[in-house]
Amino acid sequence: MDGDIFQELKQFQEYANKMQQLMSEMRDQMPEFAEGEDAQGAVRVRLIAGGIPESIKVASDWQRRQPPENLGAAVVEAYGSALSEWMERWSGGLEQADWENRAHQLDGTLGQPASAGAASTPPEAFERDVRYVVPRPLQEVAEDVLTAFDVVERQDPEAAAQPEAKGESAAHRVVITLGSQGLSSCEIDPDWAAQQSVVRLNQALDDALAEVRAKSASAEGSGPDAVADLDLGGLLDEAMAIMKNPRHFI
Repeated sequence: MDGDIFQELKQFQEYANKMQQLMSEMRDQMPEFAEGEDAQGAVRVRLIAGGIPESIKVASDWQRRQPPENLGAAVVEAYGSALSEWMERWSGGLEQADWENRAHQLDGTLGQPASAGAASTPPEAFERDVRYVVPRPLQEVAEDVLTAFDVVERQDPEAAAQPEAKGESAAHRVVITLGSQGLSSCEIDPDWAAQQSVVRLNQALDDALAEVRAKSASAEGSGPDAVADLDLGGLLDEAMAIMKNPRHFI
């Protein structure tokens, strides 16, 4: 039983390390920025890493290009254009790195039993220094190992979806909404917008964008991340300490 636990834990740790490396490489391939406009060129949106809007600017002659009641929709359209450019560049980088094939190969390794060669060569893992580790009872450690496997197998990309957040300018003249799919809506008071200078209009967009980005970052930072919360190193140390001291099996 102890050898099975050790091999499963070691296999899982190797899988998690490789998955972490793949995810890190995926983030490294993200473009630093991308820009897009609506079809009439009234609005330009700039995205930064992660496809997050960094700035939203209206053209000095936007009223000649779009009526005030369409300005909010033009912001969403410009964002979509920028996001398409960002995704195309990111996809090209991942394709060059052969990321998808490597991810598929890794995905098929978690459920495979440890090889006979791996089972006969535990000394490498036993090099961990567990002299000062006080493990919990064997049953508790074994349950946590099984839970770790379950957490990874049940990971759902939609479960980590970013919650919706809204940002507003003064007097709610501009309201921007960010959700799991990015910028989902932009509401601009048309009567107010028609009477504003480009500078004031862009400032209102900046204010609303800054607020929604702050709210979005706060929600993301407080959200659960089950995989990140797994203390794989601690589990491995406990398992090693148990196997090195037979009294823990009593």
